[in-house]
Amino acid sequence: MESGIGWPLPVPVVQDGVPRVYVRLPLFVLRPDPAGGADLFPPFATATLDWSTRRLVEYADLRFKEPQRSRAEWSQPVGRFPHPAVEGLTTDVYRDLRTRLFGLYDELFDELTVGRQPGGGWAEEFGGLLGRLLEPALVPYYRRLAPKFLGRHLPDRHLPDER
Repeated sequence: MESGIGWPLPVPVVQDGVPRVYVRLPLFVLRPDPAGGADLFPPFATATLDWSTRRLVEYADLRFKEPQRSRAEWSQPVGRFPHPAVEGLTTDVYRDLRTRLFGLYDELFDELTVGRQPGGGWAEEFGGLLGRLLEPALVPYYRRLAPKFLGRHLPDRHLPDER
């Protein structure tokens, strides 16, 4: 109840010869600031859904799953929302961009369900929107959770922001 839900990360698999898609959702603390915006913390868990049924198939507490990481890592904010790429947008414009990105995610998951990647200019639009809306401070954590996906859709352009 007190966490933010991050951008979806696809987990395409082939089970019994049939393509399936699971959706991993990073969960992170989002602490509102009375002066505006919110502090962002590293993802502390992931929830994975079966795309075809929308049912939860896994909950993973990263603090347990990765015990070698310091507990202090989850106690300090790593960034802020809104971040520079979106802070000047009106709420309506931000919501419109977010809605479009979610629509592109739907296209991706639907195509992966039949064993394909979306065609046309999908990848450019998707990468552009994801690169703008994904909080730069969370990119390193997303790369850890889904290196191939981020490598394909957010090539190294975010690396300088990842400290």
